[in-house]
Formats: sequence, structure tokens, C-alpha cells
Amino acid sequence: MVRASRYDVVIIGAGINGAGIARDAAMRGLTVLVIEKGEIGAGTTSASTRLIHGGLRYLEHFEFGLVYESLRERETLLRIAPDFVRPLAMAIPIYRRSRRGWLTIRAGMILYDLLSWGKSLPGHRMLSRAETLERWPGLNPEGLVGSALYYDAQVEFPERLVLANVQSAREFGAEVLTHTRVTKITASGVEFGEESVEAGVVINAAGPWIDLVLEHAPIKSPKLIGGTKGSHIVVAPFEGAPVNAIYLEARSDGRPIFIIPWNQLYLIGTTDVRFEGDPDEVRCEDWEIDYLLSETNLALPGAHLTRDSILQTYSGVRPLPNHSSTRRHFIREHPQLPNLLSIVGGKLTTYRSLSEECVDLIFRKLGRDSPACRTATEYLATDNTD
Repeated sequence: MVRASRYDVVIIGAGINGAGIARDAAMRGLTVLVIEKGEIGAGTTSASTRLIHGGLRYLEHFEFGLVYESLRERETLLRIAPDFVRPLAMAIPIYRRSRRGWLTIRAGMILYDLLSWGKSLPGHRMLSRAETLERWPGLNPEGLVGSALYYDAQVEFPERLVLANVQSAREFGAEVLTHTRVTKITASGVEFGEESVEAGVVINAAGPWIDLVLEHAPIKSPKLIGGTKGSHIVVAPFEGAPVNAIYLEARSDGRPIFIIPWNQLYLIGTTDVRFEGDPDEVRCEDWEIDYLLSETNLALPGAHLTRDSILQTYSGVRPLPNHSSTRRHFIREHPQLPNLLSIVGGKLTTYRSLSEECVDLIFRKLGRDSPACRTATEYLATDNTD
């Protein structure tokens, strides 16, 4: 049961984007209701690789603006959310067979550092073959040329980051309903269960479920999400396991794979394959397990990982824009229903700036002057969970 019959903004979805928008909107004085069909942060957010990163590989696609924004937001999160986001050393082994050679990697590292000018993290280092094997003796030495060592950041438990945003939103007056499904979106508001509320603006922040949510609105919308599935495996520490994260180029297809220390275990992922099914039914398939095990054993021959080594698998659907290769987000307006906005794309690293952009737009939709956004400077407190 909600406390009010009307809200400035109703947000559908309590993943990282929905939670971030709720916090920013509530901090700027808007009345906010968040409606989540499951648990807070239990969808795509919890199925991520748990990195807060600038998107080094986006440089190849000349998405310099996205990398700059991501690096800026990485620095912001390190500053405002140190309970959740911490520096992570990352190594890129370079082999003679690699698609990206020593000079290419070095150029990328220099540009990455330049785009994060003023950062708190150390700059990159290029290491020789001998230095690389001294630091990471478990690496396959065959054809090894050297490596690059640089820093990004990790959010070990992104669900806690989401919950902290939701708790902050609540402190500023937001209401949150979980295990509640929106059944209808209208020009005046939303319906859910046996209740309905009026809303100045409705935000569809349902991630890969965005198109399913739009089925409850009286509009004709093209398919917005062209999601891809990413799967991970979790294993116990193993022979030759690296002391920090390793960023590999898969031998079989050249895709990036991460081997990351996580929660005293190791997180290995991710795959990237087009997914057209129900996001609630996404699963890690046998071929994905074989792929991740094989590539890890090739990179770290002493690992000898098998299916029996796997403690957990998990999968999620990236809410990427349909018919687009960009990892940028965009906010889709629906002319047939002017009070409805859909959040397409987005990633953990840039959730705060996406939220600021969205809340600025909400104020314009409401025809009200917007107070300044404070989420880039206000400390995000720990959720105090074990």
C-alpha cells in the first residue's frame, strides 16, 4: 500500500539505473515511487562482471566521449562510494599471436591515462616478458612478449551499491515497492495489483525487460532492446591464479575475458552472445562453461580447471540498444505518451551520470526549475549489511 495517490515520478525497475534515478530525484525534492517486480538489484546488475571501468576496449571504436565519461564517473564513485568501489590492478598479457600487439596496447594505455587526467589511480606500466612472468608466473609463457599493468576499479557486490542508493532515496522520502508488477501505464500514471497512482513522469528503467514493460502502455514502440547474454563462472583459488585481475584476449575468438579475484574466489567471464528470449530464463549454457574453462586453462596452464572446479555460474542480459553496437545509453521519449521515458542501455560505471541526465529531463517534463544535482559530491553510505 502506497502513502500517496500522486507522485512526481514513478520508476519501474530497481536495478542500478532505477536506484540511481530514485536517489537523485528524491534528493532534488521530487516525490518518488519505485516499483520492482523482484528483489532490489537482483536482475542485470547482479549478473555483471562487477567492474567499474573506463571501457578500455571502446577506444578501438573511437568512442572517446564514452571512455572519458566512464573514467570521470569511475573517479567519482571511488570518491563518494569507497565502501563499495575499490581500485583493482589489471594486467593485459601480450603475445606474438595477439590481435593487439605491444605498440597498440601501449598506445591504448597512453590514451586511457590521458582521458583520465587528474585521476587518483596510478598510471599504466609496460612490463617486459621477464617482468611479466616474475609477477604472474602462472601465465602461459609460449609466445609471451610482455604485458601492460593498469588500474580500474571493482564493485565486489553491486547489489549493495544498488541498495545503498535505494536507502538514500528512502531517506529523502522515496517509497519503494518490491515483488510488484506494473500492469498498466496510462497518460495519468500506472496501475499495479489492485492499486493505481498518478504520476507526472513514468520512468521505464527495467533493463532488458523494457520492451515487456512497454506492452502495458497504449503506444506502438519499435523494439528498443537488442540484448546480449553474458555468463560467468566462479571457482576457488587454483594453481597459478593471479594476485590481481587478468584481461585476456581469447585465443578462439579474440574476445576479452577477465579472470578476477573476487570474494576470496575467482570470477571468470564473460561471454557475449545475442539473446532474444525471456530475461528471467537466461542461463549459463554448457558451451559457455566449456569456452571459459578452455580459455582459462590455455592462459594459465597450471590451473587444470574442470567442471568439478565450478562453484557457481550466473548469467544476465545486457540491455543494449537494438540494432546498435554502441555501449552508450540513451533516454527514449515516447511521443504517444509524453509522460513516459525509457532508459535504454547504461552500465554500472555511468549509472550516476545517467541518473543526473534523466532527472534533469524529468524537471523539464514537469515544467519546473531543477535544483543542482548533488550526487557527485554527497557521500554514499554503507548499507550496513553483512
